[in-house]
Amino acid sequence: MRFRIVLFAVLMCAMAHPGFDSSSRLLQTVQIGAGYAGAQTNAFYESKTVRIITFDPVGGYNFLGRLLTRHLPKYIPGHPNFILQVIPGAGSVVATNYMAQVAKPDGLTLGMPNQRVYMAQLLGNKEVKFDLRKFHWLGSPDRNPSVLYIRADSPYKSIEDIVKAKIPPKCGSTGLEGASFVLALEEILGAKLEVVTGYSEARQVDLAVERGEVICRFIGIAAHTNREPFIDWHAKGFDRHILQTGRKRDRSAPDTPTIFELMDRYATSDVNRRLVQVLTAAEEFGHPMMAPPATPPDRVKLLRQAYAKALRDPELLAEAQKAQWELDPVTGEDLQELARRVVEQPPAVIEQIKRILRSN
Repeated sequence: MRFRIVLFAVLMCAMAHPGFDSSSRLLQTVQIGAGYAGAQTNAFYESKTVRIITFDPVGGYNFLGRLLTRHLPKYIPGHPNFILQVIPGAGSVVATNYMAQVAKPDGLTLGMPNQRVYMAQLLGNKEVKFDLRKFHWLGSPDRNPSVLYIRADSPYKSIEDIVKAKIPPKCGSTGLEGASFVLALEEILGAKLEVVTGYSEARQVDLAVERGEVICRFIGIAAHTNREPFIDWHAKGFDRHILQTGRKRDRSAPDTPTIFELMDRYATSDVNRRLVQVLTAAEEFGHPMMAPPATPPDRVKLLRQAYAKALRDPELLAEAQKAQWELDPVTGEDLQELARRVVEQPPAVIEQIKRILRSN
């Protein structure tokens, strides 16, 4: 404020001078002011600490969050310190609520929510205290198609076995956002699966599969192929893949049919194909990062630019390659539009999802 008052006084004095050229002098003054604002933004992060909030203590979000804590600071003026903080609960609804309601919109707290958290908002979950359209989306390192895995010692060898089964297989999930696609398979393909929800975190679902409490789970392909216990599972032939959600087969699951191949095989209706588009929007989100609502536009711009540069950093790329993590970056602008598009659904689509989840 003090700077603006001084700037205004200088401008008035200059304008009163007989030789004042209004157009050129005013332009110069505006440029000085813009340069000052830029300098303020650039200096803001010096000696600061930025927190990345995630819900995932061990999985893909955690890995990518830590990867970014190491490389994002290089591309932010002032080179702030970055730390990762885990806030578990309700499939990241708790963490996303924190970002919307508690985190200061100053560019020092960033979030990495579950890619399916939009489902909780779509369904009118009473715990939701956020609107995804109001966050400032910075980008995602990848698109994250999912796979439905099932224990190899079960009698279900393919989607056809599930369609014909008299007793549906029992899958585990942390909540509605992870269960929606699995439950929708009955309407989309005629494949009925039972879902047990309420596990406190994703790792608990995997332990439940190992114990035989449930026999299947719907999970991102990247996490399922790049960390334990899955690496050990695959070495032992513990599980098999029933379907994947990408438009094309992932190279880590070349023998697993996509949902789009299966919809063609089962002549899925146009209405249910649109339903699949909503339920698989999570793939486009990948492992996204966002800033709280009302974060200043200049800091959003700076953070988006830094995020994009970090994902091209040779050291980051080398770490991702070593971890066998394939990057396919999505821009913040694309995620912003995706958040708007996925939330703004016709009532008929929302009612169809509610019916599938029996949550109406």
